Amino acid sequence: MSEEDETEFLEYARSLGNLLILPATSPTSDFTPVFGFPEPSQEESTRRFWLQYAGAGIPLVTEHDPEKGYYLVDGFQSPVIEFWRSWTVSQIMMPGGMQADMNYFDSDKHDLAQKPVEFRKWFESIDGWIRKNYRRLGIYIFAGPGAQKFREQGGVLQGR
Repeated sequence: MSEEDETEFLEYARSLGNLLILPATSPTSDFTPVFGFPEPSQEESTRRFWLQYAGAGIPLVTEHDPEKGYYLVDGFQSPVIEFWRSWTVSQIMMPGGMQADMNYFDSDKHDLAQKPVEFRKWFESIDGWIRKNYRRLGIYIFAGPGAQKFREQGGVLQGR
């Protein structure tokens, strides 16, 4: 995603409602939503975020990393999409990406269960928007219009 692609993508995701953008880590278990992104760089904190669907009816689950001294989102248990931003070095655009788990561990049933249908529909809408508006370059690799323009102007899209 180019910067323009990212802006359009987030506008679409916000238009669906119930979106919270969370940092990858937090000093406390209460993750404070972010409203703007820093300039993406080699630093993971500028590129890795969580897109939380706040209308799913299941809570955000966090865990503490005592070695590093911060909290992490448990993406398997939470109604979230892990979102990695693309970033550019020289004339090379490094890949971003997104992924979400559709199941979680239901501690009452002691078994896997599907995340709420509202979350799954929200994710499917976002996934469908990407597939409709971006060009497929590989099995799970898509390039937005801005990334395609970057390539047409001599830039290199780095694969995974």
